[in-house]
Amino acid sequence: MARDITSAFNNAITDQVVRPLMAIELEFSDGTLRMWNGYGDITMTAGGSSQTFTGAGDLLAITEIEESDILSMSGVTLTLSGIKSSLIATALSAQYTNRNGAIYLGLFDTSANVIADVYTIFKGKMDVLNISEGRETTLIQLKLESRLISFEKPSNRMYTFEDQKVDYPNDLGFEFIPDLQDKEIIWGKATN
Repeated sequence: MARDITSAFNNAITDQVVRPLMAIELEFSDGTLRMWNGYGDITMTAGGSSQTFTGAGDLLAITEIEESDILSMSGVTLTLSGIKSSLIATALSAQYTNRNGAIYLGLFDTSANVIADVYTIFKGKMDVLNISEGRETTLIQLKLESRLISFEKPSNRMYTFEDQKVDYPNDLGFEFIPDLQDKEIIWGKATN
């Protein structure tokens, strides 16, 4: 699959020493959560705009991201552990189902600056969020589903004159569809 990456990104990823970073962006109903797998805050251009991402250190885990040459719908699971109680409150109260989520791959240069145009490796919709509380730590797991999953949802639309009127009141394209239901069509037979 072709990749749209800048020449600086391409040079850094083919260098002898590669300094990668992973970042996530989750659009909850009460705000967007941006985290990366390092320490401290960093500002980088991801998803088309410059944003600040908060470091989660080694507390952030991402399952394997699958890619194939066939049209398939594989998801990703994000795991956060040892997190602040405010984030747990957000996870419990905010609306997240069917909201956008993205995972980015970025690279640092030799001066520890993020190379421009961080690459989007996964974009999907938030699906299931599980919180497991233990004595010592709390674990949040969030499943991101591929955007292709929307192809499995039924459209609940019909090819009828009445259904066409919902979107296009003046369109008469389906006006004669009811007459075709029991229509006998003679095909390939000589007529007199």
